[in-house]
Amino acid sequence: MSRFEFYNSQGLRIDGRRNFELKNFESSLTTTSNFNNFSRNSQSSTTYLQMGQNKILVNIDGPKEPTNSNKSKIDQDKAVLDININVTKFSKVNRQVSTNNNNSPDKQTQEWEFEIKRLFEKIIIMDSYPKSIINIAVTVLQQDGGILASIINCVSIALMNNSIQIYDIVTACSVGVVDQMHYLLDLNHLEEQFLTSGTIAVVGGSPTQNVEDANVCLLSFNDIFPLDLLDGFMMAGIKGCCTLKDIMVTQVKAMNINKLIEIQ
Repeated sequence: MSRFEFYNSQGLRIDGRRNFELKNFESSLTTTSNFNNFSRNSQSSTTYLQMGQNKILVNIDGPKEPTNSNKSKIDQDKAVLDININVTKFSKVNRQVSTNNNNSPDKQTQEWEFEIKRLFEKIIIMDSYPKSIINIAVTVLQQDGGILASIINCVSIALMNNSIQIYDIVTACSVGVVDQMHYLLDLNHLEEQFLTSGTIAVVGGSPTQNVEDANVCLLSFNDIFPLDLLDGFMMAGIKGCCTLKDIMVTQVKAMNINKLIEIQ
């Protein structure tokens, strides 16, 4: 497809954004009592994230002592991280009848669980919680492109909301390649469907930081990716992640200030 098919005469994308413009980003903190079917036994808070039309819930249970069924997972020196992602059947833009009758995760969800587990095992200071387990439960309520990035961002915010010790904030963004000169940030469903795309995650960073100094912690591609486009892909993605970090920090501060006001 030519790049002009993704823009109107004013240079705007399908949803009215510019090339490097992020989706609307909103997050909030609530108690699990409002989501009884989501986590009945947890006393911790639930983080809700809406990134464009992506809607995610994340609940963190722990660090805590493993139950009898999880005793085999225990590590004497550090915590064990357990990730569970539930993608609701009504979450997709194009709903299809599922052939999965036993409600087990599909291949895509299993890949997300593996990537997120491997990522946050390096971000959480696991040595601070020996002989314990941290359960992270993710529920995808609605998805409209760039869902892996939205999940990573919501988990990152949830860790801060639950006072889990981390080395730094992780931000993630999806990037699509139109051609060698044009890249799109934070893809929607239609863009993700037709473009070569992937997800990039960065630890820390700021808008004024040099791209070469960024700490990239994840690169995930949806299909075969041309290596000659990798530099442009990473430059666009890192800038998006660094911009997103400021937004996330501001929202986390606001959420926790409101939480303190409610307690008082």
